[in-house]
Amino acid sequence: MPGLALKIVPPFQVLFLGGIMWLIHRYFPIAHVHTGYNFLVSRILLYLCLAIFGAALYQFWRHQTTVNPRKIEQTSTLITRGVYAWSRNPIYVVDVLLLLAWAIWLGTWINLALPLVFIWFVTRFQIVPEEAMLLQKFGDEYSQYNRRTRRWI
Repeated sequence: MPGLALKIVPPFQVLFLGGIMWLIHRYFPIAHVHTGYNFLVSRILLYLCLAIFGAALYQFWRHQTTVNPRKIEQTSTLITRGVYAWSRNPIYVVDVLLLLAWAIWLGTWINLALPLVFIWFVTRFQIVPEEAMLLQKFGDEYSQYNRRTRRWI
């Protein structure tokens, strides 16, 4: 497992990239593009984030298992229903949507590249190690889930 694996929890990654987005917005005003839809689109994405996040948390609560990505070994149940039927990582999808909403709200379109950085980083240093642990813990059940459900969307 790489040295950064499971070390920096995704919410901190989102905050860090959100801060970089703000700095880009603040110090590179030439990259600003504001339309009449920035606020509306970012708000719609935010509501979508809240719905997906709530549905994901409900599944963790319903199955009484950990939501903490740093304590993946404490996972007691493999969740495959609800939002987990269409994405193996709906909370990370929420993180990407939050970054997109922030980029759109700021109106600094160069920031649209940073969610791609998040996707690469979280896949490499969070999701792949999580998947290895879940495969070890749940074996064939997890392999079958991987075959029928996409990692992202």
